[in-house]
Amino acid sequence: MKILLATDGSPSAKHAEDLVAAIGWPQGTEIDVLWVDQFSDSEIDLSPRRYAEAHALILHAIEEQLAELVQKLDSTGRTVRARVIVGRPASVIVDEAEQLGSELVVIGSHNHGSLASFILGSVSAEVVDHAPCPVLVARRSHLGPIVLGLDGSAGAQQAEELVGAWPFLAREHVRVVSVSRLVPWYGSGAGMGAPVSGEVLQELIDAEQAESQRLATEGAARLARRGVVASALVQLGTPAQGLLEAITSTNAELVVVGSHGNTGLTRVLLGSVARSVLHQAPCSVLIVREQKPSEVQRLSKERVAP
Repeated sequence: MKILLATDGSPSAKHAEDLVAAIGWPQGTEIDVLWVDQFSDSEIDLSPRRYAEAHALILHAIEEQLAELVQKLDSTGRTVRARVIVGRPASVIVDEAEQLGSELVVIGSHNHGSLASFILGSVSAEVVDHAPCPVLVARRSHLGPIVLGLDGSAGAQQAEELVGAWPFLAREHVRVVSVSRLVPWYGSGAGMGAPVSGEVLQELIDAEQAESQRLATEGAARLARRGVVASALVQLGTPAQGLLEAITSTNAELVVVGSHGNTGLTRVLLGSVARSVLHQAPCSVLIVREQKPSEVQRLSKERVAP
C-alpha cells in the first residue's frame, strides 16, 4: 500500500502519527510523511537575513521531529520517507497524493469541543473534499471496532470492498449498519396531494425497514465470506444520525462511509450524510469517495496479504 501521512506537529496530528504507527500494514507498504511549511516572510516584520535565520531554525526543528517520526514508523518490510514542502497545506497534500499515487491519506482533524460536537479543521475538510483517494481523519490513536455504513449506493459498496480488502481493517470487528428512514410526514399529507392512511404508512415503514435489514445482513454476509468478523445492525432515523448512534452504541473506534464524488477538475464535494458524520463522529472517520470501476479494481488488485 501507498500511504500519505500529513502532519504538522499539532496534538491532532499526533493522533494520526500514532494511528499510522499502530496499524499492522501489509508487507511492502510505503509511507510518505509530509510536513507542509507555512513560514512566510509576508506575515512577519524581519529583514531578509533575520528571516532566513529564523526559517533555518524552524526547518531544523521540523527535520528533527520528522527524523524521530520516521524512526517510530519504520519496520521490517516497510519503506518510510519524509519531506518538507513549502506551500498552502491542503493544496500541497492533495497534489502530493496525486503525484505519489497514494491509496490512503491519513490526517488529523484539528477538532475542538465536546465528543458530540466536533469541528473539523479547514485543512482536513479541504483534503477530504479534494483528495484523489480515501482519507482517514484520525481522532483516536488506535483502531478497534468498526462501523460501516451501507445504503446501496456505489460509494458505500466501494467502502465495503476496501474494508474487506485492506488487511488492517479486515482484522477488526465490523458492524454493518443500514439506517431505516422514518417518514412521519406522510401521514399529515405535508408536501403531498392527500394524507396517507395509517395502513399504507405502516406498509411503507415496514418496506423501508425490510430493505435496510437486507442491505445490512447481505453486507455482513459478504464480509464474513472474506474472513471478516461482521454483524448487521439496523438503525432508525436519518442516515447521519443513525450512523452516529451506532458508533456510540457499539463503541466504534472507526466509521467507514462512502460518498459521491468525481475525480478531476469537476470533483464534487462530499454528500451531506458523509459530511455530517465526518464533522460529528467522536471516532476516526474513513471517507471513501466513489471511484470509477476501473480504479476500484486497480486498488483491490494491489492489496497484498500482511
